[in-house]
Amino acid sequence: MRNPIFMLLLLLICNAAESQTVPPGMNGVPAWFSAWDFVCQNKFGSSPTIPTIFLYDDSSYYTTAPLGPTDQHFTAPGPGGRSMTWYTGAHNGTLRIPDGQSVPLGLMSFAASDSAGHPFFVMATPGFWKNAGVQSKELGLEKLITAVFLHEFAHTRQQQGMGATVTAIEQKHPFHDPPLSDDIVQHLFSKDSMYVKIWKDETDLFYQAAFQPDMRTAKKLTCDALRLLRERQNRYFTGDKEILRQLDDIFLTMEGLGQFSGFYWLQHPSGAGFTYATAVEGMRRKRNQWSQEEGLAMFLVLDKMGLKNWEQDVFSNRPKTIVQQLHTACGCR
Repeated sequence: MRNPIFMLLLLLICNAAESQTVPPGMNGVPAWFSAWDFVCQNKFGSSPTIPTIFLYDDSSYYTTAPLGPTDQHFTAPGPGGRSMTWYTGAHNGTLRIPDGQSVPLGLMSFAASDSAGHPFFVMATPGFWKNAGVQSKELGLEKLITAVFLHEFAHTRQQQGMGATVTAIEQKHPFHDPPLSDDIVQHLFSKDSMYVKIWKDETDLFYQAAFQPDMRTAKKLTCDALRLLRERQNRYFTGDKEILRQLDDIFLTMEGLGQFSGFYWLQHPSGAGFTYATAVEGMRRKRNQWSQEEGLAMFLVLDKMGLKNWEQDVFSNRPKTIVQQLHTACGCR
């Protein structure tokens, strides 16, 4: 016969181990994962993989992979409603990430892949953002940070599709000045006033389409914007810059989807509950990052058009670009 007192003690010990509290430095982080789960459940579909996660505050890191022999571990929520083992320790101003780099810790958030193609995610915790003085008059700090998290975390689902394509391009084409990034087109052409005007005109058309209540007019505006986009690419992306045609479409897709991820949660009545217009304005912020600014408008239009299964297509290992999907959705020639 089992000792009932022993069994009770064992149960209490197990329950205590499973209910460890989240460290103060991770306050607010579980809400990020809840928001991500909401977006996946209601829009994107379930995520097949969970990236390795690296978070940090002013003094400590919090990761889902051990970084050193002195790490302390604890149990806390993760994406997908899972309870995960986390590891923490002092970071001393740098963080070693899976691609082999030791990065100095400032205000940052990004997703990437290790040498085996497995995605990982890095972001400062809410307290770090608050101490850095970040603000948003439209959204408030908490909602802004959640939207930023959703943007970057969406990229972890793109690493094996478009992320792998970007890696393959980088291996074949030298990018030195500027280096390859989602801002490469902006870095190359931001001082060309004619280019900037053309880009602004096409971006404005996409936003007009997003806010246009009449679907026929919205489709016409979208087709006009797509025509300007192709004319811009054909005019400027020639010679040794021809590869930018493919990269432009890819980064508009990746960054646009990230922006849409934050927007979707912000505007949903069961998410942050902002109006459509406020959520859009909150995601646009300074409007100074081209691929995010234009990409958001393009995804707003795509979702408005109701194209079936666009979410599956954009997350697949052979994804369609936002340009391809808009042509299909609007019947543009």
